[in-house]
Amino acid sequence: MLDLYAWGTTNGRRGLFMAEEAGLAFNLHQVDIKRGDQKTPEYARINPYKKIPALIDSEGPGGKPATIFESVAICFYLAEKTGRFLGSAADHPNVLKWSMFHATNVLPVFGVLGRVEDPSFENQAKAQLDAMNRHLEGREWFADDYSIADIIPFTRLNGVAHDAVNIADYPNVAQWLERVGARPAAKKALTQKFG
Repeated sequence: MLDLYAWGTTNGRRGLFMAEEAGLAFNLHQVDIKRGDQKTPEYARINPYKKIPALIDSEGPGGKPATIFESVAICFYLAEKTGRFLGSAADHPNVLKWSMFHATNVLPVFGVLGRVEDPSFENQAKAQLDAMNRHLEGREWFADDYSIADIIPFTRLNGVAHDAVNIADYPNVAQWLERVGARPAAKKALTQKFG
């Protein structure tokens, strides 16, 4: 059994989205970060960094419990556990590179966009969207098939509202967001009520 500890942030919903896509039974434990539930000693035993999301798999590798934190790590873990969303052997390098592009570039930049008044973040966001838009020209997904390379950036990019960075200016990215958002797992993760 899986136990997912999350809240309604883009990171928390990423873990929830992946858990829904994996199709494995899981219990959702809401960790109210507004109340500081993530800072309790009980939660710190799950994630010593005291952030959400986290996942406990009672039937991890070798039948032993496994604890995973960081939303991108949860995506990789559940993809490996189910043998899905990692691409074919030939396409796996594309899944890896785009997953890492999103994890190391898109998630941090779009995470501060709008909270920090610094034109360099706007320029980086536009450059990233431009790269994604060019790559998505004539294709549905970041790799050959739908994968964690699509799951990882979705919750961060979905609903971006910024005066200087408009996703509608990047039509291939906008259409990709619509395709991912139409998936039942995405809909369920986005409509999950927290609090």
